[in-house]
Amino acid sequence: MTGWSTVARKDIRGLIGSRTGKAGTAFVALVFVFGGYIVPTTTSDPTMTDYDGFIRGIVLFLVPLFGLLLGYRAVVGERAAGRLTLTLSFPHSRADIVFGKMVGRGLVLFVTITVGILGGAALIEYPFGRVALDRLVSYLGATLLLGFAFLAVGIALSTLTASLRRATVFTFGLFFLFVVAWPQLTGFFLQGLEYLNLASDELPNWAVFVHGAEPSMLYKRVLDTYVSPNKLTSGAALGSAGPWYLQGGPAVWLLGCWILLPTIGGYLQFRRTDL
Repeated sequence: MTGWSTVARKDIRGLIGSRTGKAGTAFVALVFVFGGYIVPTTTSDPTMTDYDGFIRGIVLFLVPLFGLLLGYRAVVGERAAGRLTLTLSFPHSRADIVFGKMVGRGLVLFVTITVGILGGAALIEYPFGRVALDRLVSYLGATLLLGFAFLAVGIALSTLTASLRRATVFTFGLFFLFVVAWPQLTGFFLQGLEYLNLASDELPNWAVFVHGAEPSMLYKRVLDTYVSPNKLTSGAALGSAGPWYLQGGPAVWLLGCWILLPTIGGYLQFRRTDL
């Protein structure tokens, strides 16, 4: 237990001790706070639903990027600099390295997002709005899950190569695929299924589930269920009338899988890597 906690503490000191780390975490937190400052100026009697509606597009870009940037140098950065072999010469296992970095960087992500969202919610609550505790908790929990999912993916990518340049290419390539391109691929997905005679006019529910299993889309499904249900206005897969596997609950579990599986996969890859 001492091994991973030592790695975690070292990572935290490194992240918050650098100017880049301080500036990055402060910027992310301030974006959430700024959203809470702006919403009361545009909406009378604002709520968390109004906050989500105003800031969601920014969060869907910022939080995945923040998670990936926190994670992608975790292993490969030390490996490329030659420090990883020295670290492993101490009583640290490779599991200590991966788990410790996930905990340390995850704590930085947790504090940054939590402080930002609570600050934004406070500005909504006082003096003009009202924040329902259940929706605040749901919003905070969903956003943290999104951040941790991309952090886990970033750390997993960090175990794939000894080259920092390749890790950077992989990271930004994945960011473009998941955050920018994937939500726009619905039409291509539908055309492919129509060609195979598996769909007609709209995606069947099972295809909506498959296409929507990407973390950012799962995050939107959680918010549309627990924070902003008024956004669910049409479509067979939307709202409580849709199948159970397209509801917010299963989306929460799938986001948990995006955290767990890349972490395990990254460790297994790192364990068999010849340093």
